[in-house]
Order: sequence, then C-alpha cells, then structure tokens
Amino acid sequence: MELIVAEIKSCKKHPDATKLNICEVFDGTNTQQIVCGATNVRPGMKTILAPVGSTTPKGLLIKEAILRGVASNGMLCSAKDIDVSNEDGIIDLPDSINAGVPLKDVRTEYLSSTPWHTFTAVDSCWENIQTKKLLMVKKNEALPNKAEFRLLSQTFFKNNQYLYRHFKV
Repeated sequence: MELIVAEIKSCKKHPDATKLNICEVFDGTNTQQIVCGATNVRPGMKTILAPVGSTTPKGLLIKEAILRGVASNGMLCSAKDIDVSNEDGIIDLPDSINAGVPLKDVRTEYLSSTPWHTFTAVDSCWENIQTKKLLMVKKNEALPNKAEFRLLSQTFFKNNQYLYRHFKV
C-alpha cells in the first residue's frame, strides 16, 4: 500500500487530549477516522495520508491504533515523516491535487507544511543531475529540459515579505 493525497473533511478536538484532533479524511475512495496531533490541521486541507498497511519512507509501518480511546486508521504525514525536510506540521498541498493521487506523483516543491503554493516564486535554483552545475531561473524564464535538473531552492514573496526555501538533497 502506498502513501496518497487525502482531503480532511472535518476536525474536532479529542475529548481526552488537548493536543489531538479527530479528523474525518477522504482518500479518494473511502472516508476514515484519523487522530492527528498537528497544529496546522484544518477542514478542507489536502495532505499526505499513510493508510493502514503502508510504510513511510523512514520505515514506519502504519497500523490501526487507539489513541486515548479513539480509533485512528492511518497517519497524516509531515515533511519529516516522508523524509523531505525537518518541518513540523502536516503537509499542506494545493487544492488542485485530487484525493487518491499517489505521493510519487506529487511535485516535490509541494511537500511542505508551509503552503508555498499560495506565495509568488520569484526565482529558483536547479542542479543539473549529470554535471552538478547550478542554474538560476527567474520567475518567467523556462528551464531547459526539466528532466535533466532537480530543484534545490526557491525564493518567494508574499505581501512584500521575503521567504526562502531550500530542499533536502
């Protein structure tokens, strides 16, 4: 079983734990209950789901669990859980990605708890996979043969605020 995109349909506070939420999560086929401790979880959010029976990239086998008396049927993943970065909070994906899409089909730059897709990218740094040479690409410039490059970092602005993002290599 593989990790997939899921949509959080509802969230409510756990009755016996101040830092846990009980979420109803749609995986593209079924809706299941998952207990989540992430502070950024919210209804309508698209994120990565590790269903029961799957194994995360870090080797964690996901099993059914009872957390403070409430059943949890999977895990909502952070970038740490899928070994992409050290960010806390579950991954916040763009609304345009459908529930049920496999993790392997989600663009790497979307795998973050910060909703970068809502910011304006002004440039990006790419590395040629074979030569290891770096290429800076401005917002409206095209990357020559994207298959030969991997994304290393991006510079963003939102409301005149500068933000920088580096990807794990």
